[in-house]
Amino acid sequence: MENFRESARDWCREGHDYRWRILFLLYGVFLAWKISLRPETFTPIDFLDLGIHELGHVLFMPFGEWIGVLGGSLTQILAPIYGIWQFLRQRDFFAASFAIAWLGESLGNLSVYIGDARSQELPLANLFGGDPIHDWNYLLSSVNRLGMDTKYALLVRGLGLACVLAFLWTGTWMLWQMYCHGEEEKKVG
Repeated sequence: MENFRESARDWCREGHDYRWRILFLLYGVFLAWKISLRPETFTPIDFLDLGIHELGHVLFMPFGEWIGVLGGSLTQILAPIYGIWQFLRQRDFFAASFAIAWLGESLGNLSVYIGDARSQELPLANLFGGDPIHDWNYLLSSVNRLGMDTKYALLVRGLGLACVLAFLWTGTWMLWQMYCHGEEEKKVG
């Protein structure tokens, strides 16, 4: 962990500009508010998550109906995890940290969908026409856990908020490192 922090600190001191990244941090504050108080609020990134979710159904369809239904939510979570991994490989620590916020937002959205499993009030998308099924009603009913939908939703929402708070912590730390390095450079120069 210490090595990771040192690598991130070194990256911050490579002359990265902190100023425009403040916008991402502000978006993280908005996400923390959204997940905490209004998880059903729809943002432009949610359209991306919805597209990824629907693509997941197609990708996992060959593995059977149950996995195909789960595949939408699974892909919605795997996409930001893949983003985290890719940004870490590229040594872009701030982008990796923001991808954690994306994971949090995705989990926050998913929590709304899970919590709707019994009531089924959300509008549903269907790529292939016909009557759409509610993924989480189907999944939880099939394992006799439909009555736990709101509890699972609360757990997933908490995980989403934890991800966003992790971004706010690490993002703020990195911006501070960038700022301090910039101030040191001004004194030297």
